[in-house]
Amino acid sequence: MIKKVMLAAVLLAPMCLSAQKIGVVDSKAIFDVMPDKIEAESRINTLLAQYQEENAKLEKEFNQKYADFQALDPATPKSIRAMRMQEIQENQRKISSYQQMVNQDVETKKAELLNPIKARIQAAIDSVGNAGGYMLVFDISKTPVAFKSADVIDITPEVKNCLGVVE
Repeated sequence: MIKKVMLAAVLLAPMCLSAQKIGVVDSKAIFDVMPDKIEAESRINTLLAQYQEENAKLEKEFNQKYADFQALDPATPKSIRAMRMQEIQENQRKISSYQQMVNQDVETKKAELLNPIKARIQAAIDSVGNAGGYMLVFDISKTPVAFKSADVIDITPEVKNCLGVVE
């Protein structure tokens, strides 16, 4: 009895596997045309412009202090020269600290604005995959596919439709 069940399982396995649907999706192509993404990038660029304006002020201040230091009379006492050099070094640290803060703020803002869009795309992929009865759906923008047969179905247009994205 067990041998018959095992034999039936071995003989039916290829038929069961061939009946399963496998799909591919290009989530990056979907993400790139999402209206929300375009708006989010605009907000991020506005934020970056504000940060760059402030950075320009800091660099201008640094350059002025450095030029003033370079213009010091060679007869200027060492203590004054040392004090000016410390001011320049402090400005360098200030600029470096500012740039690190900006990078963290921008990354946080990107995550805040873009992650919900990515989550909506994933939910749409899940919805299309479940509704279409797909066994697997590979995201070709994240995982390169070495070979794609004609039996694999590209569900990217269906996911775009599900999200209401029109190109």
